Amino acid sequence: TAVDIENREGCNTTAAGIADLIAKAGDHVRDLPIRKVITSFAGLRAHEDHHEFIIGEVEDAPHFIDCAGIESPGLTSSPAIGEYVGAMMKEKMGLTEKENWIGTRKGIRSTEGLSVEERNEMIKENPAYGQIICRCESISEGEILDAIHRPLGARSLDGVKRRTRAGMGRCQAGFCSPRVMEILHRELGLSYEEITKSGGRSNLVIDRTKDASANAKEVE
Repeated sequence: TAVDIENREGCNTTAAGIADLIAKAGDHVRDLPIRKVITSFAGLRAHEDHHEFIIGEVEDAPHFIDCAGIESPGLTSSPAIGEYVGAMMKEKMGLTEKENWIGTRKGIRSTEGLSVEERNEMIKENPAYGQIICRCESISEGEILDAIHRPLGARSLDGVKRRTRAGMGRCQAGFCSPRVMEILHRELGLSYEEITKSGGRSNLVIDRTKDASANAKEVE
């Protein structure tokens, strides 16, 4: 659901908003288990007053395609929008499809759904699949390593989470964050201060406790 707001940076959730969401969801799902909700969040999106899709090339930015005003139908219409924009760019730029184009990519190996025998064979092949890092989602070290070392691999905690679900469980990464950080530190050669939650300035560690304490005393 969505409401119009004037604040262009307002991503906060409210008790009233959550209550309204629960009431509306209850119209479709009986006895919704609200107590099992782990977290709540909100986001922002551009709103078009006439409720129309805005899809087209920006006048002063050649080959830059606007896909705005999509709102709720975007989930079901996105495949068609992608094909439409692809055809548009093909015509504008004279593009041709590569004959050897591979339109799919190899997924991350997962232990989910495997039999005991299959899982044991996987662990025998690579013991890292036997080391569970995220207890809530049963994500192994092997899966996280795969997420990091694949093409366009994960470089942050959220990068690992989106590829493997590590950190999406009940504890919301309270248990596995330090362990995932250790793996990122080891595999990518990043210092703990360089590791971020989601890139940019979302650093989780700014200093070592003893160093920070010493620096604070020097300032005093």
